[in-house]
Amino acid sequence: MSTYSSAASHYLSARRRDPVKVLMEEVVTRRLFGHAVNGLRLPPGAPLRVLDIGCGTADGLRLLRHAADGESPVAAGLALDYVGLDADAAMVETARSLYPEPGVRFVEGDARAQLPDEDFDLYLSCGVPYSHLTGDETTDVLTAILRRAASRTRPSAVVVDVLGRYSVEWTPQWHLSRWNYAMTFFEDVDEQVEEMMTCYDRESLGAVVEQAAARAGAGDLRTTFFDRSVLLGRHTATRTFNPAIPPYRTLVNDLYRGQPSARDELRFTPPAEGAPAPILEFFRDWAREWNSIVDEAFGTNNTLGSAEEAKALATTLLDFERRPRAGLGVGHSLTAVVIVAP
Repeated sequence: MSTYSSAASHYLSARRRDPVKVLMEEVVTRRLFGHAVNGLRLPPGAPLRVLDIGCGTADGLRLLRHAADGESPVAAGLALDYVGLDADAAMVETARSLYPEPGVRFVEGDARAQLPDEDFDLYLSCGVPYSHLTGDETTDVLTAILRRAASRTRPSAVVVDVLGRYSVEWTPQWHLSRWNYAMTFFEDVDEQVEEMMTCYDRESLGAVVEQAAARAGAGDLRTTFFDRSVLLGRHTATRTFNPAIPPYRTLVNDLYRGQPSARDELRFTPPAEGAPAPILEFFRDWAREWNSIVDEAFGTNNTLGSAEEAKALATTLLDFERRPRAGLGVGHSLTAVVIVAP
């Protein structure tokens, strides 16, 4: 994995946690973490041993322990024992400074080389760390994880977070599964990172999981796929890879802050080619529902009359994005949650 000197400045920036991230992305991520933890069937008070692969500044830890209004934390009622693993020394040191507490440890290391020699219930990932690897490298890492999981007498859960191949953020790259992903959305950082990243759809990610399971002798798996940020990924704001797309994330953030947008800016025209038929059908269905929400909010006057109406529309669109999706690889990220039976 590449390293970059100022990454922590981005990941700790208050501006990074915009309304879309707080009210949609983090909610969806906590829900899929909850799906993983529920699959472990741990009794109240039991230890929850977590290895967070590519932990960065420990967003995964924060999302396990904290919840939005009206929801219980994912790790509530469990004795959390967390280990964060990252290949970037600066990330590890930053995470240690943020969470200097019992039951939380951070280790510098590369998952491709060796995993910490401990027993874990949950192998966590968020922020698409597996996309930094080639497909073969991801298969190797998952083989090592699933081999450990298959040897246990209790269930294990593995969260595999990757970039979705068919995100509208990068329509011109749909014909590729691995391409140069310029990280241009960093907050308060001038540095730009050039790095090859691997994108997946449901079929290709499922094939990697199945191949790793076969190598590891882990035959009894239950795998569920989740899409996140279909129209509101960060690169709809930067438009780095698809300049033709409207800046949907920026528009919805502005709406939530009470700044009206134009109806035509918010409406979504689905792609008509470049992807398998089920992907194109998904986007047609998405466009019909999304545009219906937008048109109803603007009404016959073709305007939003107040800041309150703008925020109400943003809230409805964020709720629409939070709904469970089919896990096709049509969002900014595609996540497989793998439950391994003993």
